Amino acid sequence: MPHPLIALVLSMTSTLGTAPSAEVSVRYELAGSPRAEQARKLLRDSDALKTKIKVPQPVKVVAKDCGSPEALWDHAERRITICYQLVDEVRRTMKGIAETEEVGSGAASARMDGALSVVFHHQLGHALTTLNGMRDSEGQADQFAALTLAADAPKRVVPAAEARHLLAGHTGVDHLSGPTESATFACLLYGSDPVKHAEIAKGGWVPAERAPSCADEYARVNTALGSMAVKAGG
Repeated sequence: MPHPLIALVLSMTSTLGTAPSAEVSVRYELAGSPRAEQARKLLRDSDALKTKIKVPQPVKVVAKDCGSPEALWDHAERRITICYQLVDEVRRTMKGIAETEEVGSGAASARMDGALSVVFHHQLGHALTTLNGMRDSEGQADQFAALTLAADAPKRVVPAAEARHLLAGHTGVDHLSGPTESATFACLLYGSDPVKHAEIAKGGWVPAERAPSCADEYARVNTALGSMAVKAGG
């Protein structure tokens, strides 16, 4: 059975804006240091910034050397910026967690790709929020991020939920901190397909008492926002 977002008709018009129709372009700028270059290569090789999600207006994604660990959406410029310093911060934090838990390289790599995918889809969520004329907020961006990640990269849903759960207590990691926010995000991802993503509930990344309601939570968000977060070719 196709994913509900993929099945949406692209010509649908949302109540808050026009149907998504434009492309998201990606550019990787040169790095200014060996560490930034390592981060640039990691981000590019991860394919975390690749997306088939359509947006109401063209959006540029720029990965660059910023001097500080940030990711942000600039509505005026229609631009998402992902800083190499943030990628490096995520890399070092995830590496420390993997070493503490003695996690294998394959699992650690999947977690890292998941974390970078969350960073990008959260910013894409901010873009979809403001481009559809809605009031911007971290929670609103997370709702869009869950929808777009589930539709765009279903194989990364479980690693993304795990990565965000692991990073929830690390306040220096932009947009991935906060246990409450992490649990809500995991609930939406789990609710998108409780059978396929059962590991999210088994891992405890969403509270056990909340897990049974996650499909309904996802359905409500998808009903409200799904037509504004459509995958190309649906």
